[in-house]
Amino acid sequence: MEADGRPSKKSSSPWLYVGLGCGAAVLLGLFAISGFTYFMYRQGKNFAEGFKNPKVREQRTREILPYKELPAGYYPAGAFSVPLLMDFTVLSDRPPTGDRPEQGFDQRTFVFMNMRHLRNNREKMERFLRGEAPAPEDSSWKSNVNFKPKELIGRGTIKLGDMAVLYAANRGEVSHKGGETREGIVTMVLPECPDDRLRFGLWVGPDPQAATPVAAANYSGTPADPQAIRDFLDHFQLCGGKN
Repeated sequence: MEADGRPSKKSSSPWLYVGLGCGAAVLLGLFAISGFTYFMYRQGKNFAEGFKNPKVREQRTREILPYKELPAGYYPAGAFSVPLLMDFTVLSDRPPTGDRPEQGFDQRTFVFMNMRHLRNNREKMERFLRGEAPAPEDSSWKSNVNFKPKELIGRGTIKLGDMAVLYAANRGEVSHKGGETREGIVTMVLPECPDDRLRFGLWVGPDPQAATPVAAANYSGTPADPQAIRDFLDHFQLCGGKN
């Protein structure tokens, strides 16, 4: 009883607040798990459509790597986006069959990535292509194309209108993830776009003179030929994709 005769109020147990707090945390955790599960479901569905649906595949390829007409013998093989992080698309010399693209490539492929500027990734790649530093440990192509460089063929800068494109061509072993490994040429290209995104491509092709020393080999018309690189890249708006 209170001094004035009213019934005394029972104090709430501190465990009540602990229980309420734990309950709220559990609910928030369930909401977070549900949201993450839904996000991953949508991303998985988005990934599948970007590779299986021919109309979506071509549309997304154009969004990431705009073009008027693809180079002869190349087809959209797939495109995928990770929101707020990166977009990538793959062109292959294997024509798609029905609503399913052919996996991998026969002789030629082009992989193009458009990424956020994180941890100096653009500066690191520029230094690597100029021969000023080794390949970054977190090199982006490693998740899409397995490339073991063996011998540098050449590097430099080409001009596409007012835009400079750094390139480095190497001999080496090439394969898509899980695909057959073969000898070939991989030319890495980095357009110097006016924004702060890292746009980076790998053009893969056969090495017609693999048994000939680099200094004596003729690379005209291959991904190691500066004029061929210029003609190939001229099909695309390298800086025109999504920001």
